[in-house]
Amino acid sequence: MKWYVKLLITLLVIIFSPLIAVFIIIAAATYLFQLPKNVKEYKKSKYYQEFRLPYATWKLYSPEYRFYNSFKKRNLKLTYVHQESNGFEYFIHNETLFLFPDFDQIDYDEEKSEWQVDYDGDWKSFKQAYKDIVFKVDPDRATLPVRLLVERKMFPATDLNGVAIPECIFLTWNYETAFENEDSPLKLRMPTNTQELYNMMVETPKLCGKFKIAEDGNICWSLYDDIQISISVDPQDCCFSINKKVFGKIESGITHWHPTIYEIYNDVCKIGMPGNVMVIRTFMSGASVLYMGDEQNCPYSSDKNTFFGKYYYLKAN
Repeated sequence: MKWYVKLLITLLVIIFSPLIAVFIIIAAATYLFQLPKNVKEYKKSKYYQEFRLPYATWKLYSPEYRFYNSFKKRNLKLTYVHQESNGFEYFIHNETLFLFPDFDQIDYDEEKSEWQVDYDGDWKSFKQAYKDIVFKVDPDRATLPVRLLVERKMFPATDLNGVAIPECIFLTWNYETAFENEDSPLKLRMPTNTQELYNMMVETPKLCGKFKIAEDGNICWSLYDDIQISISVDPQDCCFSINKKVFGKIESGITHWHPTIYEIYNDVCKIGMPGNVMVIRTFMSGASVLYMGDEQNCPYSSDKNTFFGKYYYLKAN
């Protein structure tokens, strides 16, 4: 490296070090602020009550934690295993042994003509990664057929139609709804624009409410009384907006969020399928979505009162 390049890098580090320090402080403060809430959530979970494993931030987002809590709520008939020998977790369903991936993404490398997986930026052969995962299973269980449960967003490709996914992979929408609506062809493609999401909504049986493409190009969805939902899709910035109507006109935005193209259709189904609910809590100038999904598993009451802000319990029908 040339001396002047080293000098330039040194100067940039000196100039931007205060900003870097500020970002680190903000990130640390955010983590410490959220820590008590996350620990409380973890210790209330079915997963913790069963295995009593110590809290770690990554556990809340792990496939094992997400799937376990979900299948318990849904009363799926399966055998879940936490191996004493090495702590490895998997489950047996329909006489098949299902394993969880330990990588972040899976994609096909055209140059190498093989599937590869991403471990925090380090790409490796899927065949070897799969062998390493299977190797963790105790020998007495290895006689069963094996599938790897992989959720759709782990494939960066937006359209998997016609793609020869490895046979050992069982592709699911997400771990919270695994084995539900798995035969839908919509699972293979992700919307890259608003029109594509609209088409997917049209093709979704039983989706509640009325929706159309509005003059501004967004999806206008009338799902609840006095509430209008506006949705836009872009690979760089999707937006899901919940707005209040007064005398048929938009008065103000209640809240909004920015899902990815891999999440936005799931959000549509979470709030739009018959009997599903969305719970929103507003306070001062802020608002948060407390829950979206099946009413049976909703931890919030429909008649909850709040002294400050407003509480919305919205049910699709």
